[in-house]
Amino acid sequence: MTLRCFVGIPLPKHYQQGLGEISQEWDKKLDSKVAWTKQGNWHLTLYFLGEISEGDVDEVKARLEEVNMEKFYLQAKGGGFFPPNREPRVIWLGVHKGSRECIDLASRVENALLPLGFEKRKKEFKPHLTLGRVKKNKKDNWRDLQQYLNEIHWSEIFVESFVLWKSDLTPQGPVYKQIQEYTLD
Repeated sequence: MTLRCFVGIPLPKHYQQGLGEISQEWDKKLDSKVAWTKQGNWHLTLYFLGEISEGDVDEVKARLEEVNMEKFYLQAKGGGFFPPNREPRVIWLGVHKGSRECIDLASRVENALLPLGFEKRKKEFKPHLTLGRVKKNKKDNWRDLQQYLNEIHWSEIFVESFVLWKSDLTPQGPVYKQIQEYTLD
């Protein structure tokens, strides 16, 4: 049996509530069909492992135990879309404070997993918080949404840990279950 896994930074309740407010407000304003990230599921992905065997989970957990880094502050700010300058497929928030630390942590996680046969990232890691995925694109004024995202004030949060999660895909969207949490120094 395999598990679909990823490593990420959990986000606190007030960030989860902010996501809920954005999705509630903009779901009504957009003609496009957007699969918004569910409250409670919102996180910052550091590394996507994909499908791994149950037998490999212990090795992954052991390698992630070796990742150490100091705790840091993170603050979301601004927003945008992937791919840039084309029809959006992903709506995201940027990371203002703590971006460098997120890049460092993602690199440490990746380097810990490479000896197990996981692949090096093909693209440069850009820390972001996925708000939603555009499933059916219509002619919406995406600039209005971007301006809205740029005007939201997000508080600083203290990142004290990262998590290895498993992701079960369901018709209602992914369901995440924490496998193990790793405390930063």
